[in-house]
Amino acid sequence: MTDPDHNTTPAEALAAIQRSQRDVQRKVAAGSRRYDLSYSAICAMMVGTQVLDMPLNTLGVAVGVILLAVLFRRESDRLGVGITGLSPRRARWVGIGLGLAMLPLMVLAILLNHFATSGVMLALGAAGLMAVAFVFCMIGSRQWRRVYRRETGVGE
Repeated sequence: MTDPDHNTTPAEALAAIQRSQRDVQRKVAAGSRRYDLSYSAICAMMVGTQVLDMPLNTLGVAVGVILLAVLFRRESDRLGVGITGLSPRRARWVGIGLGLAMLPLMVLAILLNHFATSGVMLALGAAGLMAVAFVFCMIGSRQWRRVYRRETGVGE
């Protein structure tokens, strides 16, 4: 942006910063199918592991959090900036809602573990909850990006 051998005016420096921000916004708005699939699979796994007994259900969540951190890091490297999902303002609420919506699915999985009368019922119930979580996260991820595009005005 600023080269010591080149006299950059403040207006030029500001324009360069704004171009850089727009480039990042375009990358975020374009999205990544790999990200959506990975994110959805990790969340589905976290929901599904809740049908297991202690400490495996806790371990499943811990592994899921680690995988989400790896996914965040990979996306940060790809985009050149870390995107938490909590900005811009309206997109934040999509992200928070998506996270909160996973809680009832996890609670249902815990209840399934407690009340299932057979291993088949447990396995089928877990598979169903994981499928719901996967689809919901896929839709939520796409919805977050749609709101992000609308708020930033890029990628429409």
